[in-house]
Amino acid sequence: MLAEIGATAPAGLDVVADVAGGPGVSTMMPMLRDNGRWVIAGAVAGPVIDFDLRRLYLHNVQLIGSSIHTRVHFRRLVELARGGEVSPQLSSTFARTEIAEAQKEFSERRHIGKIVILPH
Repeated sequence: MLAEIGATAPAGLDVVADVAGGPGVSTMMPMLRDNGRWVIAGAVAGPVIDFDLRRLYLHNVQLIGSSIHTRVHFRRLVELARGGEVSPQLSSTFARTEIAEAQKEFSERRHIGKIVILPH
């Protein structure tokens, strides 16, 4: 994965939006450019990480935690989604009766995108 990111962004990353956390943070942190920002909004890959703090202060990197947007931000996101300007990546959808299968897919941690449970 690092090779793919490096090929896509050879000069490094300016910003990372991370909902996984885990060991990928310490592995990928060196790819963040000077004055870059890393926003963490989840820890499904692991809540505890180990990385060199010098990366933060020697490169003026910002590590930002974010749990939720404001109501104004959320309203704007909904407007963008309804207008077709933003659409989430879906991994799979399941009927409500298939919730065990959905949970199994989630626990395998191989999906990319959202796993959706249909309400009807």
